[in-house]
Amino acid sequence: MKKRLFVALPVTKGLYPKIANIEEEIEKKFKVNWIPLKNLHLTLLFLGYVDVNYLNLIIELIDKLYLERRELFKPFNLRITKVDYGPPNKKRMIWLYFDKNERLKIIKEEIEKSLNLNKIPYQKEERDLLLHINLARLKNFKNLPEIKKELNWSIILNKINLYESYLEKPFARYEVIKSWELATF
Repeated sequence: MKKRLFVALPVTKGLYPKIANIEEEIEKKFKVNWIPLKNLHLTLLFLGYVDVNYLNLIIELIDKLYLERRELFKPFNLRITKVDYGPPNKKRMIWLYFDKNERLKIIKEEIEKSLNLNKIPYQKEERDLLLHINLARLKNFKNLPEIKKELNWSIILNKINLYESYLEKPFARYEVIKSWELATF
């Protein structure tokens, strides 16, 4: 049996009103089926379908990283720079884009290194980490209005979760398998 897994930072409830305001602005231009606010997250590493027999080892590896590299697991001060279509140069979704963050990149790379060393098969991504939050998946990609808006939101994310994803209609459902609090040690 396999589970569809990913590692992500959940959006804190304090960001919900700002996101809701952006969604309202875009709704004035065209109808969008928004992802529920409680589902919003910043994906760090998508693992894909992983054999359930590896689940405990994946948790142990992230636990070990969390304990041994405490300096990496402090709350993240991140900056949201814009809302626009995503991925870049495509119009399949609506994203909040972030500035790059070196610490998040290192955590992702360290998790990948542990998975590879322990020969855990997962869906490897060939592209660089592009920090974003997906707000909506679009069904119609034709004649979309301009929605790009520069933002300068400073946010703090204080948790990293290992999620299982269930592909359901109208939206995927996410279940937290394990959570790691980000704190000043």
